[in-house]
Amino acid sequence: MFRWLNSFLVQTFYVPDEYWQSVEVAHKMVYGYGHLTWEWKKGLRGYTYPAMFAAVHKLLAVLKLDFGPVLVVTPRVMQATFSAFGDLFVYRFTRRLVGVHGAAWALMCQICSWFIFYTATRTLSNTMETILTSFALYYYPWPESMLAKGQPKFLPRGTKLYLFYASLACIMRPTAGIVWLPLMLWHLVRTNSKVMTILKDYIPIGLLALLWSMCIDRICYGKWVFVPYNFVHFNVFHDIGAFYGSHPFYWYLTQGVPVVMATHMVPFLLGVKVSWRRLKPLLILMAWIIAVYSCLSHKEFRFILPIMPLAICICGAFFQLVHGSSRATWTVAFLVVTNLPVALYTGMLHQRGTLDVTMHLQMSQLELETKGPSVLFLMPCHSTPYYSHVHQNVTMRFLGCEPNLRNRSNYREEAETFYDAPGKWLQREYGSKTKQPSYLVFFNTLQPKIGGYLKRNVYEKVASFFHTHFPTERVGKHVYVFAKVNMPDMMGPEGGLHNGRIRGM
Repeated sequence: MFRWLNSFLVQTFYVPDEYWQSVEVAHKMVYGYGHLTWEWKKGLRGYTYPAMFAAVHKLLAVLKLDFGPVLVVTPRVMQATFSAFGDLFVYRFTRRLVGVHGAAWALMCQICSWFIFYTATRTLSNTMETILTSFALYYYPWPESMLAKGQPKFLPRGTKLYLFYASLACIMRPTAGIVWLPLMLWHLVRTNSKVMTILKDYIPIGLLALLWSMCIDRICYGKWVFVPYNFVHFNVFHDIGAFYGSHPFYWYLTQGVPVVMATHMVPFLLGVKVSWRRLKPLLILMAWIIAVYSCLSHKEFRFILPIMPLAICICGAFFQLVHGSSRATWTVAFLVVTNLPVALYTGMLHQRGTLDVTMHLQMSQLELETKGPSVLFLMPCHSTPYYSHVHQNVTMRFLGCEPNLRNRSNYREEAETFYDAPGKWLQREYGSKTKQPSYLVFFNTLQPKIGGYLKRNVYEKVASFFHTHFPTERVGKHVYVFAKVNMPDMMGPEGGLHNGRIRGM
């Protein structure tokens, strides 16, 4: 129930991949219209994750329940349900290594974390990777010296289940291999029957996972595609992520980990102090994950989400020691007080305008307009969801930002070209009145730069949505919708806008 509530409280935009690598793909799979980013054209992404949402969309379509708001909410509730099971397995994993009391407090830490609250219900492959990692960590055959008192050394079908969930995590996101390759090697080093374990467990489960991945991608791509190779080829060998921004190697230490863990660093460090000898492998694994990601130039907070189940477990070691004392109560109270305001602000206010505007367009019944409406998003690339939220088969365009895949000299992405001279770009692309878009969507900071174009071509503001308290040059405080007022079906009997709003609102 908590994660379901979580899914409705998170109403803001985080990163484009939340939509463009999941629900946008699912929408196109089911309805046949939409937009696929360059990663899908080059075979960098597997279809297993979006196929889950596509299956639900298809069911809703068959039941004739595929209304716009339902298609927006359902994937979030579905992801929230998965995250609730992830919470349960973080508790079980901590109980195995720390004890029942520490696990109960660790679950409180999991629920209190602002960053987990912020990401748990978002349709991000990173979120699903972390959930499946939590499942696999529970079933993993940890050494007896690491287990809490009274915990069994082996769980029924433990090896098979941990390999299954680890393989599924790698299918969802190949970067899960950073977590699981060292753990698998460590498992093989410690097992007495190495050859039999490889033949009976590793090879069959690995081949089944690979077969599933390749078959579903063969069906959806229409050709054989080996996604893990393409993913590594572009992101590691060609470092294509650097096109979207690069950071110094120490970024995760100075910003990534402190932001993701926030005030959970307090019980985490206390947990390290009391359990570092027994739980040293968890610390080594965390260091390994951070070190590998630090070697890649493009860095994001969400990339290190898989360290959180490990960190929460170590927090549990501290709480196991102080269970029953006021220190445990006061520490959790401290976590609630310091995390709750951040969770609610980032989840409900910060960067919400780009979601609100797409819901506004969805409710505007654009398809009913007789002149074939079109929408132009004049924003940094992928600033909004797309057809998955608008859910109308109308012409839309956004500013492109594909990397220089063809190694062209003096290459500049469309978005950068636009921001160099917004007015000139609009005049060049939409100078003819016959091809001008019906609606323009942009941040308020852009209006002074395109005011001449708006005035000459008779556009008026019809909607405004709050976006952020921390505007930048390109991302403003508000999102505006401007409509071309001389459209026949936009005009009232006196030649004006219908109540100053898009028809249908």
